Amino acid sequence: MKKLPKHVKVYLNYFQIGEQDTWQCEVCGRVCPINNGLQIHHIKYRSRLGDDNIGNLCCLCVKCHTEAHNEILKENELTEIHLKFMELYGTR
Repeated sequence: MKKLPKHVKVYLNYFQIGEQDTWQCEVCGRVCPINNGLQIHHIKYRSRLGDDNIGNLCCLCVKCHTEAHNEILKENELTEIHLKFMELYGTR
């Protein structure tokens, strides 16, 4: 089994889910296995001094992840969506 990146571990630990579990895209709600179809995204990129804290990490399907990297989904939009998602599903 390959080692998970730190930011993925932070996200999974916060929401108390495993890499084999199903979860949902925080933007569109698509449900997929974590290890097949969902990706943990840095809302503020590390190259722009973003960090691996849970407030800067969101779970996105491939389509929404592509839109985030193409800046169709803006950083401020993702932050707002993620904060609402954390209120609903965080630390169960």
